[in-house]
Amino acid sequence: MRQIQIGLYLGLKQIQRANIWATTLIITIVLFTFLNLVVLSGILLGIVDGSLYQVRTEALGDITITPLDSETKILDTQQFLKTLAGYHEIASYSPRYTALGLIEANYEERIDFTKEPDVIAVTITGIDPELESKSTRMPELVAEGEFLDPAESGFVMLGKYNVDRYAEEFGNVFDSLKDIYPGDKVRITAGDETREFTVKGILDSKIDLVSVGVYVSETDFRRLFERVDMNANQIVVKLESGYNEELVRDRLRSSNLVALGEINSFNEEIPKFIVDVRETFSVLSLLAGVTGVLVASITIFIVIFINALSNRRQIGILKAIGITERTIEYAYVTQALVYTIIGSLLGISLTYFLLVPYFEVNPIDFPFADTKMSVSLLDMFWRSSALILTACFSGFLAVWLIAKQNILDSILGRK
Repeated sequence: MRQIQIGLYLGLKQIQRANIWATTLIITIVLFTFLNLVVLSGILLGIVDGSLYQVRTEALGDITITPLDSETKILDTQQFLKTLAGYHEIASYSPRYTALGLIEANYEERIDFTKEPDVIAVTITGIDPELESKSTRMPELVAEGEFLDPAESGFVMLGKYNVDRYAEEFGNVFDSLKDIYPGDKVRITAGDETREFTVKGILDSKIDLVSVGVYVSETDFRRLFERVDMNANQIVVKLESGYNEELVRDRLRSSNLVALGEINSFNEEIPKFIVDVRETFSVLSLLAGVTGVLVASITIFIVIFINALSNRRQIGILKAIGITERTIEYAYVTQALVYTIIGSLLGISLTYFLLVPYFEVNPIDFPFADTKMSVSLLDMFWRSSALILTACFSGFLAVWLIAKQNILDSILGRK
């Protein structure tokens, strides 16, 4: 214990007497090493987390109700909805009605009937605009025109991939309608029934589930598809803030609702490829972190080694007056520890109070997600701990190579 106390004292004294610019440089190196560990991994994971957030808030909700395996619709949907309304944990819900159809554009200007008509096959979804607005962020996704008005009839919303000027960036992946804008007329065909609709707006989402969709009001959907029953094909549920979706899902499953539809939490509905991508990014983040820690340890080793090498005579004198090698090693490890702790604390502060809020307001615009930094205080604690431990080991190794030399050789500066 006495050796540790003396070593700590000597280390702090060396820091006080050190060149201010050299000290600042060392702390800056540690700071940027820490940021490299945190920022890169935070952005990689933020890409996937951003995609998941958009899928949750724009398409699937916190809990999704779908038909049983043996059914095509949710049984007794109206009773299902009444039961959902009795749960205080549920903020809102939105039933959806889906069917396949054809949508045709530019038919009024078509003169040459030998050419193929401007027709695409789509999945048409009937929604209650008010309930959908409460349950998802769909109204915020309107890039052109306006969202559906529950008081109006005969209007349709098109996902952007159904429109050629948006879909062309993906080549021929999506069939799309040419030169369609809000206010234009289109014809939707369901079986033998064809009705004319006015394009109300175009939805611009980075989630394919939304961007390939075609949306009409529930009333128009029933008329078009002659849907007499009230049973929905999907119900998305949004929970009040603070409630755990798995716990609410289990409560719903323990009721008689389980006989009417399949009840899944959002995590159960996540596409497998997104889970695989997140795991891959986690591995890349780990590799980047390990590389960063190794670089930091080598840098600190070099700094401490050069510092100890330039103070060989002082180390020899300390040993000559009775200071042990272990005490000298403690002194230089103290320097590495102080530099790393200060750099890590600066890095945590910079990340938590500047970078995270900045990316929260200004997310990176990737083609498939608006990316924020996905990092927590716990993540930063473990990364800074790894950095501190490697720094201490590097500092110990560097001074050990110098302190083990013969006392006379150290004092005289001989190799």
